[in-house]
Amino acid sequence: MPSAAVGDIRGPDRFRALWQRCLIDGAVDDSLKIHQRLLDGYDEPQRHYHTLAHIEQCMAMFDQCSSLARNPDALELAVWFHDVIFEPGNSDNEARSADLYLQFSDGVHDEATRGLVKRLIMATLHDGSSLEDSDACYMVDIDLSSFGLSWECFLQDSKHLRLENADLSDAEYYRRKASFQGRLLARERFFLSDYFAERLETQARANLARYLEMIQQRQ
Repeated sequence: MPSAAVGDIRGPDRFRALWQRCLIDGAVDDSLKIHQRLLDGYDEPQRHYHTLAHIEQCMAMFDQCSSLARNPDALELAVWFHDVIFEPGNSDNEARSADLYLQFSDGVHDEATRGLVKRLIMATLHDGSSLEDSDACYMVDIDLSSFGLSWECFLQDSKHLRLENADLSDAEYYRRKASFQGRLLARERFFLSDYFAERLETQARANLARYLEMIQQRQ
């Protein structure tokens, strides 16, 4: 569940402060417009899991580990933007989300920040790419942190993910889920960073094993 430290991210204050911290000298501050675009994206009707509630959950996890990040502002920007473009079944959602950040940040954030935020967003493809530093590992772990919640919360998230793929048959959907989650479970560590491995690894593995057993019983 989101922590009290997150506050109401529907309000503009947190995002506006983050965006302003990253502005280069003389840049125009469009943070209110950008924040509204983020809210509009996460409120789209095709979403059930990839909503603002997911961003809240990710932000709560970011707040816990931000002091360990090399570039916490870039990491937080990546959390905000990583799922802003979401069309069920599309393989380019992450790339388009990164492109939207690059569009908004063009000429107002420095190039090092822009490149890092893009790479952190692309790390949430969960294909092992873009993992060039510890911040990318934190980004991946933040995005997957819901796997380490209670079984009840994990199962609710799983139901929401199923609703986002209503066009797929049960057989095809659960085949894909079993393949993806089986790869995660087979990793030496589910979470890449020590911080999340120490806190959520045991619960995540228990949830995955239980869920995969449920899937197998359906087939």
